[in-house]
Amino acid sequence: MDTATLHSASMTATTPSKSIRKLATEQFGEILVEERHIFLFADGLLGFDDLHQFIIVRDDRTEPVRWLLSVDHPELSFPVISPFFLVPDYSPGKEYSDFQQYTPLVILTLGSGGATVNLKAPIILDVREQRGSQIIIPSDKYSTAHPIGIQQMATK
Repeated sequence: MDTATLHSASMTATTPSKSIRKLATEQFGEILVEERHIFLFADGLLGFDDLHQFIIVRDDRTEPVRWLLSVDHPELSFPVISPFFLVPDYSPGKEYSDFQQYTPLVILTLGSGGATVNLKAPIILDVREQRGSQIIIPSDKYSTAHPIGIQQMATK
């Protein structure tokens, strides 16, 4: 998934323009992002209905985990991972079966009981339209707290 190429502002000579936005983040420092890499979430995320613009941030230190970062509130980011690392036959539904257009991601949560992902309510990125949404899969096939191990992610 080639969604965004982010550059540290101190490492690039590019001057921000209308097509490039500068984001100051605590976690990643100052980054520049091209407008074309921003995903519009018309309905926001569950519990974050007022946030509508996000980017995907890759960080070599946390691969294969990536970060869904709010453009409007860059201090807010969600760790996400491809569900296929955990469930090779994962299916968010027939309407999202074209993986050339739709990229599913699941939110990772670290708690006292270990790491889990929400397979029931994935993030769906439409990479052709630069739109995103969080859906709820109606079947009971997937859990909101699917347990994972760090070694499971590292071996993929």
